[in-house]
Amino acid sequence: VISAIGISSLPTFPSPSTCNSWKGILLLLSHDSMGESGLLECPSVCPRPSAVYLTHLDYADTERIMTEKLHNQVNGTEWSWKNLNTLCWAIGSISGAMHEEDEKRFLVTVIKDLLGLCEQKRGKDNKAIIASNIMYIVGQYPRFLRAHWKFLKTVVNKLFEFMHETHDGVQDMACDTFIKIAQKCRRHFVQVQVGEVMPFIDEILNNINTIICDLQPQQVHTFYEAVGYMIGAQTDQAVQEHLIEKYMLLPNQVWDSIIQQATKNVDILKDPETVKQLGSILKTNVRACKAVGHPFVIQLGRIYLDMLNVYKCLSENISAAIQTNGEMVTKQPLIRSMRTVKRETLKLISGWVSRSNDPQMVGENFVPPLLDAVLIDYQRNVPAAREPEVLSTMATIVNKLGGHITGEIPRYSTPSSNAP
Repeated sequence: VISAIGISSLPTFPSPSTCNSWKGILLLLSHDSMGESGLLECPSVCPRPSAVYLTHLDYADTERIMTEKLHNQVNGTEWSWKNLNTLCWAIGSISGAMHEEDEKRFLVTVIKDLLGLCEQKRGKDNKAIIASNIMYIVGQYPRFLRAHWKFLKTVVNKLFEFMHETHDGVQDMACDTFIKIAQKCRRHFVQVQVGEVMPFIDEILNNINTIICDLQPQQVHTFYEAVGYMIGAQTDQAVQEHLIEKYMLLPNQVWDSIIQQATKNVDILKDPETVKQLGSILKTNVRACKAVGHPFVIQLGRIYLDMLNVYKCLSENISAAIQTNGEMVTKQPLIRSMRTVKRETLKLISGWVSRSNDPQMVGENFVPPLLDAVLIDYQRNVPAAREPEVLSTMATIVNKLGGHITGEIPRYSTPSSNAP
């Protein structure tokens, strides 16, 4: 009784609308080899522990109740979007609470029933709700995904299809599910799986432009972080470096084009669209670096000096605008975009330094040009143009590098002492 009440009272999650055929997944679940061997924003208060505790108390009873309620969705006696969302949230909440074989049997039953329900229901909105619930549940069971490569690959390809859907919430759901799967199954994407001719990461990188072409910038950033977790799982340094170069090819092409134009005419860095592009590219680098970690040094080194030069140039533009037009100019979109570029530059550097594992290399090669560009710039700037992130970035560097940087500090103590 407690289990039934608990399952019925669990919250729902927001469901996007989409309409897709799930026959490929259904075929995989029906295949003999399966027996041989989502992910949306959670509510602020998550009742997952309650569902897990109930499952540990009596997993057979929990499974029976959930299966019955799912059958009632299929036969229509309890069908509603709210009931389905609540039930699927409960099913997703107990991931890992059962023994692996019991979990596999239960999950296959659940997905088959949901796929059947999706085929049975008419109307795009109904199919959309069911489809989003399938993706949510699948994303909650990484142990199952890791044990069934073909199914995992099919699910990820389905997410890539979702990334082209225009209905509200669909692309966000696809990207959020993708990053969770990438985090939990990262090694599987960089290994050659049975029946494959190359690691799936290579397929993703070969088609990255097609996959992300309909995504918004923020969604692209999430996608890049997800792929970064996969690349970070590659243990062969040479292979990993090749993957990173391929991974960052698209943003680097845009970056190189802007830098080339700025070399000929620095006023291009006053163009609103150009500055906005720079900010987005740096945000992509920040998210990629977060996932890849220290090996991202190959990419950071590629853009580092140009990035610091852009930082100094935009900082001068901001200071000049403030001196000419007063502090109110900082609220203008172009100035805000310029400050975004500066902040993302600092975020990228501090993020990488915090994940670095060679303090001597960082101290000798990356810190000196950074201090020259950032601290001297900080000292010269009018107070309204100074970025607080400069101080937090310096704190990160000092804390991470310790004695490897102390020799540099005295030369820059005066600018820091002038901080507001």
